[in-house]
Amino acid sequence: NHAKQSPITSPLFEIPAAQQQAIGVTTTSATRKSLKPELSVQGKLQWAENEQTHIHPRAKGWVEKLYVDVEGEAVNKGDPLYQVYAPDLVVAQDDYLQLLDSLQQVGSAEKQTSFKNRGRKRLKLLGMTDEQIERLERTKETRYTVDYFAPQSGFVSALNIQEGMYIVPEQSVMTISGEQSLWLMLDIPQRYSALIKSGQMVHVASNTVQGHWMGHVDYVYPEIDEASQTLRARVPLSVSSDTLAVGSWLNAHVELPKLPATLVVPVSSLIQVAKQNRVVVKSSDHEFAVRAVKVGQMVGDEVQILSGLDAGEEVVTNGQFMLDSEASLRGLLPEQSAVMPMNQHQHGGAHD
Repeated sequence: NHAKQSPITSPLFEIPAAQQQAIGVTTTSATRKSLKPELSVQGKLQWAENEQTHIHPRAKGWVEKLYVDVEGEAVNKGDPLYQVYAPDLVVAQDDYLQLLDSLQQVGSAEKQTSFKNRGRKRLKLLGMTDEQIERLERTKETRYTVDYFAPQSGFVSALNIQEGMYIVPEQSVMTISGEQSLWLMLDIPQRYSALIKSGQMVHVASNTVQGHWMGHVDYVYPEIDEASQTLRARVPLSVSSDTLAVGSWLNAHVELPKLPATLVVPVSSLIQVAKQNRVVVKSSDHEFAVRAVKVGQMVGDEVQILSGLDAGEEVVTNGQFMLDSEASLRGLLPEQSAVMPMNQHQHGGAHD
């Protein structure tokens, strides 16, 4: 049970060939290569907030008629949404008609135009359209109920009023979301947080709807969710909510770039304990050493080794836990806080 020192100053221990065969020791060489991560995650579909219009009444009053029946209903720009009786709007119309009657007494045409424009602006600020104001000028009749119209085409994603309700300007009575403006919100595992970037291609599929959609990451949120330990990334999708339901979970494959070339070993060779990652190195036919290593990204069944190994060294891929236990019994394990000094083989990359 004698111990030696290898060139990288790890204590060696001997295991006879028969014992190696009994525990099924297998090895592979640490090789230098560039890994390409594969990231498949789930994402939840939601309305695109930057394509939403929140509808607020311009005057307090009562909803006399509702033209939109349910959330999810499609509307076109200019469609009537609801009809309201608003006393302030009735007064403003009466005042405007009185203004029109008295314009001849104002004097110059320039002053008449100025007064008229001020009256029209007041009505527009209360929510009346140019067409409604022109009809008021033409008919000289105050309308006690006034229709309000959709400012954009899309879907009613929130409906907060019913007929007969009293509404005020502070209240959002409904929300209209763009026709094909949806966001897929991806939950990215924290260990991939350094790899996810704006502009990356995302392939999207559903378990329930046939088809394939593509988009790009356009924003990565800066904070990690403490509960799930995930990072959110946003992917705008040009797809109708008639095709993919808002609120549904979709499968997403993110195209990640190749990592810088580093030493790579199989994940199966890694011994992960507490705050340390270790591998068992086979130095000769019957000599072994346990090394503390610093790891980078795990990609499939391979893992980056950023320090602690040299290219070409043989690491144990089967039986390493038995050998690690043997080294422990002989007092030959690296200290728990030890990470081998970084050598010429270390390169940058995303770390766990």
